[in-house]
Amino acid sequence: MFKTRYLHEVRKEKYERSDVFDEETEDSETPAGISAIQGWESLQELNSRFARYINRARVLEQRNAVFRKQLETLHRMEEASGLEEAFTEQIEINRQRIRELCSDHTKLERELREACRMLDDFTN
Repeated sequence: MFKTRYLHEVRKEKYERSDVFDEETEDSETPAGISAIQGWESLQELNSRFARYINRARVLEQRNAVFRKQLETLHRMEEASGLEEAFTEQIEINRQRIRELCSDHTKLERELREACRMLDDFTN
């Protein structure tokens, strides 16, 4: 019985105190009411500042993603230009080799004609 009575009293005090608190918040002319309003306004201001901060962070993340893609594209272009230079160099080396082989081919044809002439001279 004592325990039930105690719980009943505690609950009653809670309800009474919550009523008192509601009355204090409704009365805005008391210092507690003014501070509650100021607290609410400062919370709203902080909330709006936080929302602006979050939006700014999102915008910066989007810009960062765009910049990363641009950087990847530039790296690919540099690799492609590097490949172009390498291929140009290889093409020039191949052209030089073709010229050397043509020269060797011409030289060998001349030697073949001379050998055939010498063979004809020997056989006649």
